[in-house]
Amino acid sequence: MKKNIESLRVLAYHTVYDTTNFEKQLIYLKKNYSILSIDQLNNFLFKNISLPQNPLLITFDDGDISVFKNALPLLVKQKIPATLFVITNLLNTENPFWWDEIEYYLGKEDGNKKVWEVKDWKNIKREEFLINLRANSEKPLMKYPQLTISQLKEMQNSGISITNHSHTHPMFNMCTKDELEEELLKSINELKDNNFMSDIFAYPNGNYSELSEEVLLKNKIRMAFLFDHKITKDEINPLRISRLAVNDNTPMWKFKLILSGVHTKILPIIKKLSKLRAG
Repeated sequence: MKKNIESLRVLAYHTVYDTTNFEKQLIYLKKNYSILSIDQLNNFLFKNISLPQNPLLITFDDGDISVFKNALPLLVKQKIPATLFVITNLLNTENPFWWDEIEYYLGKEDGNKKVWEVKDWKNIKREEFLINLRANSEKPLMKYPQLTISQLKEMQNSGISITNHSHTHPMFNMCTKDELEEELLKSINELKDNNFMSDIFAYPNGNYSELSEEVLLKNKIRMAFLFDHKITKDEINPLRISRLAVNDNTPMWKFKLILSGVHTKILPIIKKLSKLRAG
């Protein structure tokens, strides 16, 4: 079911370390937009309750510990709601994000290139590669503190909605139907068991496919978010909600440009001019 909408901006963050710049971003957003909770968006989509003017939703993908440590205090201070998409098999562990593991074992430059290559592999190949990478490296297993259930509860009590980002963060367009079913079954059950929102989902890496949408529908996912760097205008499909990629350290001039929606045309020109000057 599609709904008509004048425009909706959904921001997608990952980590927050530059607290000074992040707070500037929040202050700007608070002054210029109506910042929504996920419940408000749900009420618009499914209960025909109108949105305020200039609606904007703030989201965070993956559930990095920095969101709890650095973003949460500022969101509370500014009285701003947000939505956090978590990877359920990492909760209460010291297991790292798999893309960070690749950079850890292969080195930052080579590892980063490999991450982008691995994202285009079938999921079973990705899993086998990671198992072999850990087993064959002379480095100790990488550890990284992940969010705990109690920290998520604290965030939820402070106005942050805790929602679904899959169980292990595979590329959903690279998964079989059985793999998709398992990912959703495990993540939904984990979130339900802890009274979090299991039926609101963000595609890992934004990788959408018709098969994955079919599986989402079967598992009663109400909303699904992409990572396509767009503003939603005119019509909104609850299972294909666009988002704009931003970072905590995005400079304010660029941040405003992204929010305007013209960044997809202007930023490539700026990059090209920068290369010409450097050359």
